[in-house]
Amino acid sequence: MSVSRLSVLLAALLLGACAQTPPAPPPVTATQLEQALAETENRLSSAIEAQAEQAGRDAAQRQQDIQQLQAALAELKSLVQVRNEPPPPRVIEVERRDYPDNETRDGKLIVGASEQIWFEAVDAVYAARVDTGATTSSLSATDITTFERDGDRWVRFALTHDGVDESPLIESPLVRFARIIQASAEDADRRPVVALTVRLGRLTETAEFTLTDRSEMEYPVLLGREFLQDIAVVDIARDNLQGEPTRPRTTESEAAP
Repeated sequence: MSVSRLSVLLAALLLGACAQTPPAPPPVTATQLEQALAETENRLSSAIEAQAEQAGRDAAQRQQDIQQLQAALAELKSLVQVRNEPPPPRVIEVERRDYPDNETRDGKLIVGASEQIWFEAVDAVYAARVDTGATTSSLSATDITTFERDGDRWVRFALTHDGVDESPLIESPLVRFARIIQASAEDADRRPVVALTVRLGRLTETAEFTLTDRSEMEYPVLLGREFLQDIAVVDIARDNLQGEPTRPRTTESEAAP
């Protein structure tokens, strides 16, 4: 190859290389950079606001969905409650009662937690506590003495209690001795038992009472299950349902000497 042809070829290669190289970008000014940053910031702010608005719409929709579910649940509960409610009570017309308010239909006395009881031996009325947890009835007594009379065992005692003005002496045949076991004592208490005629409400009965000092108790008389059974039912929410008992009337033959 001649020198002239080689020179032509080199010149062509140099021109082709110059044609393929891109021109250098113009320099960026500070104003252009600030404008580009402002545009980018605006685009980001718009995107953030759009996302926040969409999130707000989603939250509002979720709140609306929750409220609708709560309303549906409340309606369902009301339907279930209506179905589970018992039917209204039947109103039964009853005939006018021909027995007192303090008695049952079969003639039993209705007594409260406390009542007044009349003792024939002293012709006096005392307050009594009604206690279905006690088996026997008891009477407050002091100066208890047993003795014999005509071959029988008798007991003499004073009916004593706070609030009782007098302490009358009572003599009565001794029925037996009762062994009373109290929760506060280890040994059983041996108490004399007497039979006394008493009146509760309209009912007069001869009942057994154990004799013990009840001066520390509120009531001088305690009425237990043996006295109450078959004659009374107890309403512990009330007191003195029978009122003060009236003294039994004495006939002319009984009053004559």
